[in-house]
Amino acid sequence: MMYKEEVYKNALREIERIYHDSKYNPNTDLYRSLDLITATNDAQISSKEWLVNTLVDYLNPKYLTFELRDVLIMGGWYGLTGIILRQQIDREVKIWNVDSDPECAHFQHMLQWNNPDYEHNIPVTDDAIEYYFDRADAFQLIINTSCEHMEQEDIRMILNSKPIDTIACFQSNNYHNEAEHINTHNSLDEFVDSLQLASVYYKGEMSPSEDYTRYMVIGI
Repeated sequence: MMYKEEVYKNALREIERIYHDSKYNPNTDLYRSLDLITATNDAQISSKEWLVNTLVDYLNPKYLTFELRDVLIMGGWYGLTGIILRQQIDREVKIWNVDSDPECAHFQHMLQWNNPDYEHNIPVTDDAIEYYFDRADAFQLIINTSCEHMEQEDIRMILNSKPIDTIACFQSNNYHNEAEHINTHNSLDEFVDSLQLASVYYKGEMSPSEDYTRYMVIGI
């Protein structure tokens, strides 16, 4: 797909900029180069393509009872999920990519590189949970690809407070050995049970690498 070429090209351009800056500025964060490589690697892209290609089957009047206007991506990192989703939905739909890391907004802009197709892919620097509760009624679709980074109680509060017809698309994994993963699951069914959705439209799993299995659930 053409978007992949753009993302790779823009990531390489930004990595080159970071390298040159580091020669003159000792405060340059070289870690961001590795972070950009990780954010756009095959595992990340394949898991997010799986999410989008599966999710779009449920963004129609049979499942979505109102017009899709605003999408919330919680903990969206550098905006890759939103970039891929934009290939499948109208460019006027607003995609709010929320992450607490203030550098994420900059790197999302760099990956999008002023492409007008992404005008309504909007980076937000905030705590994703606080941002959600400030605007809970605004979203027709909530995406969370990193439930393993969130307390289970917070996930339950989000799902209990959303409008009944708002679609949730949540992912987690069984990568227990990562220190930052505080809420992993041993199986897909265990993850499904933890969400306690009123209706499950889809549940599935994939193995983007030999180290772990990623789980996904879509429902209301």
